[in-house]
Amino acid sequence: MAPSQPTTHRTPETPPLQGTHTTLAADVAALIRDELGEEQAFVVGHDWGAAVAWMVATLHPEAVEKLAILNVPHPATLQQTLLSNPRQVLRSWYMFFFQLPWLPEHLLGWSGRRALAQAFRDARHGAFTADDLDRYEAALQGVDGFRGPINWYRAALRTPIARTRRLYRPIPTEVLVIWGEKDRFLIASMAEPPRELVPNVRVERFPEASHWVHHDEAERVNALLTGFFRDPL
Repeated sequence: MAPSQPTTHRTPETPPLQGTHTTLAADVAALIRDELGEEQAFVVGHDWGAAVAWMVATLHPEAVEKLAILNVPHPATLQQTLLSNPRQVLRSWYMFFFQLPWLPEHLLGWSGRRALAQAFRDARHGAFTADDLDRYEAALQGVDGFRGPINWYRAALRTPIARTRRLYRPIPTEVLVIWGEKDRFLIASMAEPPRELVPNVRVERFPEASHWVHHDEAERVNALLTGFFRDPL
């Protein structure tokens, strides 16, 4: 899904929108309020969905009853780690490669299914079936199929860090972070969010799970999520 031009919804509590994540966070808050007719929702996200979910809870806390994050650090943690930890910079090489115009989507478009299988190679055997890969392949055919997903990375790195840092504020709701420690994209120390920004947090680590923790350990992850939504931390 491309970070295109979603409709922007503002509330009196919403600061001026700056960047893709803030726009998408406003859209999620509007879906909860305007489309579902609910005051609050349980918000769960993985990878880019988790990046948006962090911003929904940051900028629209009134819309989030509880927040669950799977294998993506708080954006403040990611920014600081990329500035200070060479290991994470090496693991994030593709984020910088994706900043090039046209070349990344052409290479991935030519690779097709091989590129998808490579992305999921660290997942538990059988976590992604052939049918799963068929669906991904159908959605990501050719250059245009990959351009949208790659644009997420391009848009994310085009907002100055100093500007995004001004958006961060403490998240008042309870937060559960679920983290597969064999994530080959993100170092495990980033699972812990800044306590001054996320004071009500519990981190659950899965030592044998990959970045795709909800596929590797689906039953355990689902049990954690339902228990978290049912009971207080």
